[in-house]
Amino acid sequence: MAHAYPLTDIVKLVRAYGVLAGTCDNQRALVGQVSRQWQSSEVERYIPLSSIPSAFFRTMRGRDMLAAELYPNEDIDPESLDIDNIDVAALGKECFINTNRLPKLETTIHVSVLAANMLLGVRLYGDHGKGVPSITHDLIVATMLQETLGKAHSYSALATTDFEIVDDSYIFSWFGDSVAQKVKELRAYTVLFEAAVNENIALPEPPSAAIADATAALMASRLRLTARAAGDQVIYFLDEARREELRSKGFDIDQPFPERAYLQADYDKAVAAFRLPGVDHYALREPIRNTLLIAVRDALKMGSKRSRLSGRRGKAVHETHINLPVMEYFVAAEAPNSVETVHIASLEMMRTLEKGRRKTLSTMTAHAFRISALSERVLGRALEPMIITLALLHDIVEDGSLRVTGFGHSLRRVEFRFGAPMAAMVSELTDSSVTTAGASKALKTLEHPHLLMPQAQYDTGRFQRMELKPTEESVPYTLSGIVIKLIDTVVSMEEGLRDPDTMPSYWRHSAARIHWIQNRRGEIIYPLLERLLRELKESQIDPRKYKARPHHVNMVRLKAGLSLIEMVMQYLDLYAVQNLALVCWEYKLTAEQRALFLDLFFDKNVNNDQFRKRALNKLLSDDELHDSVTCGRIKRCDYNVLFAKNAAQGDKRDVGTLLAYRDSAKRRQDIRRELQLDTAEKLNAHALRAEAMLRIFDQRIAASESNPGEIAGSSTTSSAGASAA
Repeated sequence: MAHAYPLTDIVKLVRAYGVLAGTCDNQRALVGQVSRQWQSSEVERYIPLSSIPSAFFRTMRGRDMLAAELYPNEDIDPESLDIDNIDVAALGKECFINTNRLPKLETTIHVSVLAANMLLGVRLYGDHGKGVPSITHDLIVATMLQETLGKAHSYSALATTDFEIVDDSYIFSWFGDSVAQKVKELRAYTVLFEAAVNENIALPEPPSAAIADATAALMASRLRLTARAAGDQVIYFLDEARREELRSKGFDIDQPFPERAYLQADYDKAVAAFRLPGVDHYALREPIRNTLLIAVRDALKMGSKRSRLSGRRGKAVHETHINLPVMEYFVAAEAPNSVETVHIASLEMMRTLEKGRRKTLSTMTAHAFRISALSERVLGRALEPMIITLALLHDIVEDGSLRVTGFGHSLRRVEFRFGAPMAAMVSELTDSSVTTAGASKALKTLEHPHLLMPQAQYDTGRFQRMELKPTEESVPYTLSGIVIKLIDTVVSMEEGLRDPDTMPSYWRHSAARIHWIQNRRGEIIYPLLERLLRELKESQIDPRKYKARPHHVNMVRLKAGLSLIEMVMQYLDLYAVQNLALVCWEYKLTAEQRALFLDLFFDKNVNNDQFRKRALNKLLSDDELHDSVTCGRIKRCDYNVLFAKNAAQGDKRDVGTLLAYRDSAKRRQDIRRELQLDTAEKLNAHALRAEAMLRIFDQRIAASESNPGEIAGSSTTSSAGASAA
């Protein structure tokens, strides 16, 4: 039900994040919706520096990368590099870089993030610092939802034919009457406003100062995205497939400044919006006009100045962000469990990971927003702003590092802006350089006699005096860490379920995927699931004794824990079905053989010896696998889960990982029975989801086989690059 619990400000905000992730992640600045081929070409992978188009190195970001990679031990001014006399092909041949360091057109999700933070600044600091109460949280959410109207919500169903459209009825159902009315009012006015600007006629009078502020925030946010695209000169070094896609949309991409017309149009709308009566000067007009508008105006007058729009210190991007009142005045460290801090965390995440892409079609922004949305779904009344802040920030240190996106984020930066407790919570979820750290931490959590509450564990004074380290092995996960780690895994699995054909070569096959979920990630999440299960069972055996314990969990959180366990197991089973379908595809099984293989895998009455004989030995022929290698369906036999890494043709199978994976699936069946989650209704619903997922898998694989170019961008990773990834 949409209204199973009160529609608080945090619930509405988090639902807006979920809708944005489901509707706008395939929408890009300047160009709108892009194709799957475009998205696939941006999938995270490692590529040789020498393979990057030379045009990139003539941009500011390109010279920054050259200086960092070719002269890592020298303090070189990137502007001093003589690009014409540097042999990048020779010097950069052995240097592999993460593609998340390359500029890209931003997802339009960022329009909503920026607009929300601009309006929050007016609410808190407008009217010369007094604040403007008419900028309600409902209006902020309504402004965010403007970018989603009329779009299909990709997370509303597995099959594309079943997607819900975000319309007035949808918004009313999930956000309530107040937000729905404000969405309609703002949409009606912005349509009239944009038409007036386009036709160069008198601007319509805004119905209120609040609507004027919202309109100005939207127009300024759209301009900021266009400005970054122009400053980064992304169109200049796109590959031919994406350039052709732009041509089909009417772009004249062969001129020296192809973004100029779009930059001019967005600039005109922003300038007109700031002239509207009622727009707050102190908290909105002045900080945007003195940064973004001035920089764009100069670039439009003199095209050579567009390099100032972007970059790490670019006037249109960096200065716009840091000069927003919420960044300048609001002390998030003093209000870690507030809706305002959630907004600021979304801005910090966006500016850190704006270039970031996952190994699927998802952007890092959408990934974080999807985690937030699922947190609301499973936590319900137990949802707190602090959990959402953690969901938004959990990747910014690891994925915002110099080697991944080039931003150079750190735990100290998190501590500076959000306080030591939040920095400690982010550290808890940040992978360390020791690959066993997370698993050791999970085992400590399983062995610990009670669950650790973050408020008790991360005392402010204590963490002000200690050294922060990623994933402290000796310290158990807190309850908030458990929640985000499990939901993060769910979203990662979900991305694979929706786009099994887009991941880089090795990660698109059964060995990497099953090893990741069974061993790498499984060593963390399986103990965490067992720890939650133990807590639930202890609370049920003797409720009175459990409540008398010094460290007990209240009933609202226990109920949320049950929902979390159920959701994680649902996705683990769906992911297992798809991974097993991959095994069957690699071995060229028919549909009937695949169905039998799946039945044998999940049948608790079939022991492992019987499974070996009836499934592994009888159904899976290594001759068929070698044929798959020969025809290019799979690159090497060790890409299949039944062979050890670096195994060659003729080597014996190693079935240990798959059998362990099967034991984990059978353990989930036991847990369902213990928690009474194995009702006929729930099992039938799961079977229907599995069937839908298999149909999507077959469609995606068939499309990739009939049109290999559809995933060319994600399948060209060299073996060295795949290894590095």
